[in-house]
Amino acid sequence: MDIGTIAACVVAFCTLLWTIYRDNSTDTNDLLDRMGNVETEIALQKSNISRLEAEQDEMKKSLKNLEDQIHQLDLKIERILTILENEKGA
Repeated sequence: MDIGTIAACVVAFCTLLWTIYRDNSTDTNDLLDRMGNVETEIALQKSNISRLEAEQDEMKKSLKNLEDQIHQLDLKIERILTILENEKGA
């Protein structure tokens, strides 16, 4: 074999290794960027979930208060109807 052929094969092999390394490092950087974005989104979603849970607890308390108020109004309406029926019958 000629020295030129051997040198060309060595250069081609080195170029192949460099291309593989460069592609892998680019892929690694892209994956690291994507993982950073995913981690940020996860943190935001956890924050949103916590906020929604707190709002849900507040809504449950408000709903319970409204149910109690409606029950009190029902009792008052029943009393008024009873009074009106008694007056009408008398």
